[in-house]
Amino acid sequence: MKKLIVTGHGQYASGLKSSLELLAGPNQDFLFIDFPAEMTEAGLKVQMEETIQSFSNDELLFICDILGGTPYKNAATLANENARIEVVAGCNLGSILEAVFQKETMSLVDLANSLVDSSKKYTVKFEKIREAQPVHNTDSFENGI
Repeated sequence: MKKLIVTGHGQYASGLKSSLELLAGPNQDFLFIDFPAEMTEAGLKVQMEETIQSFSNDELLFICDILGGTPYKNAATLANENARIEVVAGCNLGSILEAVFQKETMSLVDLANSLVDSSKKYTVKFEKIREAQPVHNTDSFENGI
């Protein structure tokens, strides 16, 4: 079985938990580890290690907020020591939501790669159909709309 561990600075993990549960319902295969300002790097690593030990029969995919941050560095260090752990960073809500439904259909490595690929797919810039027209009626601005 696979567990997905969302972690990041501040309340990043808790915030994503709220969004994921709203969109897909509660899911026991998701775990969330925040890294609040008052927590030390060592404290975060201990929390990650305890989570890994609690799920010693599962494959684990750490989903970190940003590349190179403390949650990412700790997860990467732990992954280097454990073949059943993969780490990704910078994924967005759309790709994480997609992973909820794909996690049992692919290997851990493929799931990690899919998360990265779908994050790129879900990151877009809206292309306007036509150029915005300049506002000519300045009276409305003077009247405090």
